[in-house]
Amino acid sequence: MGTAIPVNRACFDASTAAEATGGRIARRRTRRTQACGITTDSRAVTPGSAFIALRGERHDGHTFVSAAVAAGAVLVLVEQRRGPTRADVDVVEVGDTLSAWGCLARAHLRAWRRARERACVVAITGSAGKTTTKEMCARLLQAVAKCHATLGNLNNRVGLPAVVLGVEPEHRFLVLEMGMSETGEIAALGAIAEPDVSLITNVGLAHAGGVGGTVDDVACEKGAIFAAVRADGSIVANADDAAVMARARTIQGKKCVTFGRAVHADVCLASREVLGIASSRVAIDRRGRRAWFDLPIAGEAAAMDFTAALATAEAAAGPIDDAVVTSVLHSVVPLAGRMNVYRAGSVVILDDAYNANPASVRSALATLAETGRLGEQGAGRVLRRVAILGEMKELGPMAEREHAAIGEAVAAAGVSLLVSCGGLADAIALAAERRGVQVVLALDATEAARAAIEHVRPGDAVLVKASRGVGAERVVEALAANARTGDRSRAL
Repeated sequence: MGTAIPVNRACFDASTAAEATGGRIARRRTRRTQACGITTDSRAVTPGSAFIALRGERHDGHTFVSAAVAAGAVLVLVEQRRGPTRADVDVVEVGDTLSAWGCLARAHLRAWRRARERACVVAITGSAGKTTTKEMCARLLQAVAKCHATLGNLNNRVGLPAVVLGVEPEHRFLVLEMGMSETGEIAALGAIAEPDVSLITNVGLAHAGGVGGTVDDVACEKGAIFAAVRADGSIVANADDAAVMARARTIQGKKCVTFGRAVHADVCLASREVLGIASSRVAIDRRGRRAWFDLPIAGEAAAMDFTAALATAEAAAGPIDDAVVTSVLHSVVPLAGRMNVYRAGSVVILDDAYNANPASVRSALATLAETGRLGEQGAGRVLRRVAILGEMKELGPMAEREHAAIGEAVAAAGVSLLVSCGGLADAIALAAERRGVQVVLALDATEAARAAIEHVRPGDAVLVKASRGVGAERVVEALAANARTGDRSRAL
């Protein structure tokens, strides 16, 4: 489910590209040319554009330099002595093309800042909820002025520069999501973005295996987004999260805006009333001013994401009128795979299959418990709660313990049936079984989908959640297809 790299109209010639990247002009065209549009994919090259040869673990863009030139590239960026020797093309040699890709994005962003009055860059990270928060923040800012934002999962050292290069003169705001899977990644992304406002939604064990394995390690890495904020910028911190607030206290000379349930938070989620299986009404206090908003996404976690988004948007743009916020929320729809709650026939599906870590699974289970308590409208009964869970990957040495702890949370949430998608998710199931939950152990998501069709009953509320690599969307698709056909014996 990777997001395609979008096209852009960023312009560089050999000199500006070399200056931005610290590279060396190794070859010049016979005629000085400016390249418009830069891509990492030789198949996306158009006449007059630029190509940068990224080198990864499985693919090396240098293999496709000749194809890019044949397609019309007038500028190529390559690692030393890996460029074409005969073609009529500008060649800039750099030490590392991935770093150069980020440097080009930073140069483009700095040029945009110089030309655009009140230009503002917002950076968002966190162990859970960052994508939903990013979407709501971008929509709020779009209601103020033109806003460009991260698409899909373009939140790493390849994807984020691609988003940055797409910012145009008419945009006033740029909202960037930053992901993390290895040490130094957030710092590298922050050095590209140089944000005016930075938000950490929360800190948990997501991707902890790549940065040391503990919550403190994750907090240290995530905290780099605060350190990257410009001198006159603001940080936005979760007042309920001790790890986030500890990082915030290390940042001197920046304005700090807080959000959360805490009564002292600058933007406080004061109360929440559940309206239905996929909505709630929230009261938000902004420094003593209370307003009520209808939020069309299920769960307490979504309400906190909205609170974070509102705090961040107002840190970037100033106060936003309540009527504008209400109007924006009317257009918000849950993202596929991120707590998208809907009825499929007589079954309520909680599609949270996009990714998983201990904090986000606990939040999802809380939403499942809440959905079950709602019962069938007018029927006066509680829906049976079913959880179909896959492994939480990249947890490092804490993995087995964290999976077993989730099993306890499954039982506490009142889940009647748990289907495991294999791997360490079996540890969730076994811990839940010891506490009285009926369990089905499947080998993988495909087998879990078959088990779901066999065991899910009309009137059930079914949560599907797993890390990205599990492919748990197959379970969601099977449940939805089965509801459409009504044929429980249909072969998958």
